[in-house]
Amino acid sequence: MKTIVTKNRFKNLLLIVIGAVLYSVSVNVFTVPNGLSEGGLTGFSLILFYLIDIPPSYTIFIINIFILAIGYKFLDKKTLHYTLVANGIISVMLLLVTRYQFIPETTLLAPIGSGIFMGAGIGLIMLGHGTTAGSDIIAKLLEKYLGINVPTGLLLIDVFIVVPSVFIIGPENVFLTLINLFIQSKVIDFMLEGLNPRKSFFIISEKYSEIADAIENQLGRGITVLDGRGYYTREKKNILYIIISRREVLPVKRIVAAIDPNAFMTISHVQEVAGEGFTYLSPEEQAERITEAEEEWVKEQNS
Repeated sequence: MKTIVTKNRFKNLLLIVIGAVLYSVSVNVFTVPNGLSEGGLTGFSLILFYLIDIPPSYTIFIINIFILAIGYKFLDKKTLHYTLVANGIISVMLLLVTRYQFIPETTLLAPIGSGIFMGAGIGLIMLGHGTTAGSDIIAKLLEKYLGINVPTGLLLIDVFIVVPSVFIIGPENVFLTLINLFIQSKVIDFMLEGLNPRKSFFIISEKYSEIADAIENQLGRGITVLDGRGYYTREKKNILYIIISRREVLPVKRIVAAIDPNAFMTISHVQEVAGEGFTYLSPEEQAERITEAEEEWVKEQNS
């Protein structure tokens, strides 16, 4: 068990190192040479760089350490350790990855390249159980003390950083920065969710049995039948629950519409699926989750 956990920690560190390299390539090769900015604290560091020529590696490291000191309680012990490692490696890599610059003739290539590398870098760091600190922790502080939810908080931070930079890098580069941020978000989603994110269906129909048979026969997907009851009518209902790939959404909708056009149906995004019919956890992942559960139990007992 200990060997498996050690291997998994090595894998996490490797992901963080590779992610930090990609992060640094994004900033030093694509963003800075083309006068672009970023969201969050990286963007703030770049503004300071453009104004008073302070290297981003220093400001990113110092500000993140300060924020971690304030908001460390929002991260579990393991994530905190990996975040400290990621922060240190990013700062070092920003100093080392300075030799090459990419200044394309086609303007859009700069934010595209920056977004791809930054998104991939952050995605790998997150897959390695680390974070880039900064904005994430500030957003959680805003949620705790001001009641602003985390996604809104992150958006406000980005707006607060990017919009004023129009006076420093100009409106055209701000627009290109927004393209960069959009691409980043999509690449991060891809890194965390993969090529084939899942969807879940809840289907309520008097013809639930026919619908279930059709889905099973045509798509080969297992279906769970849940017992439900209408609050107003007090009538018992059979509810179909199914998780499918994105490409199977349209076939399921067509099956339901063909059998019962009046069926009630909801479709939701599923972040992760593990188990029979999808993906089993590897021994390393199982060992890591067991270790996490044990650490959490010990923490609760000591609190």
